[in-house]
Amino acid sequence: MTNKLYWTDTEGGTISRCDVEGNEVKVLVTGLKSPLGIAVDAGGGKVYWTDYGTHKVQRANLDGSQMEDLVSDLPMPRHMALDFEARVVYWTDSSANKAQRANFDGSDVRDLVTGIPSAGIALDLVGRKMYWADPFEGKKNLRANLDGSDVQDLATDLGVHVGIALDVPRGKMYWADAETDKIQRSCLDGSDVEDLVTSGGGEPRCIVLHLKVRKMYWTGIETNTIYRANLDGSDIEPILCDHSAPRGIALDVTN
Repeated sequence: MTNKLYWTDTEGGTISRCDVEGNEVKVLVTGLKSPLGIAVDAGGGKVYWTDYGTHKVQRANLDGSQMEDLVSDLPMPRHMALDFEARVVYWTDSSANKAQRANFDGSDVRDLVTGIPSAGIALDLVGRKMYWADPFEGKKNLRANLDGSDVQDLATDLGVHVGIALDVPRGKMYWADAETDKIQRSCLDGSDVEDLVTSGGGEPRCIVLHLKVRKMYWTGIETNTIYRANLDGSDIEPILCDHSAPRGIALDVTN
């Protein structure tokens, strides 16, 4: 089977997918209000997302069937990441200024980090760390242990960067910055910041890495397009255009 890209559409209120070439587009879930963060558990046959319009974390089967609410009454759930082994979903909340987690079934909701505005989030399950972006007050990247302890500032003086992704084997962190129209990366400790994409990215919002083929994919909010490039930022190409407002993006590379 072909690897699949999944994305949220905040204007259309949908969850969709296509192959990594931008073909075979299929709308999976409709009738949502403002879906944003998204993550895929291909092994478990589920796609997870946040909807800040309905203040929920939700999931469905990979074909969009059997949609269910997992966590409700959240102020502003934004982006998410999955710990497949522990069967835990992590998400950020930009209104409550929190990073939180729950079991895959929505039980045992816990506050991990409080008092920090948060957007994109990514997990290093080898190093047992979570990384997230604060594009609001701090304009920086941060990390902590998976239980929320030992919060550290990483790269600082950034713009309105939302999406964040990790290449743990190579010790790199990537992020997408719509304000500066850049995709950047650094070492996992925030050192050695590099500009990878400085034009032609359509104001990058969210990002996902396909490490096996050394590619990155991102959504551009200015052009409402999904783009692809090499991990060094070369060979930028639009792969999906004219599909309303793609925002959050996830990748199934298990096939």
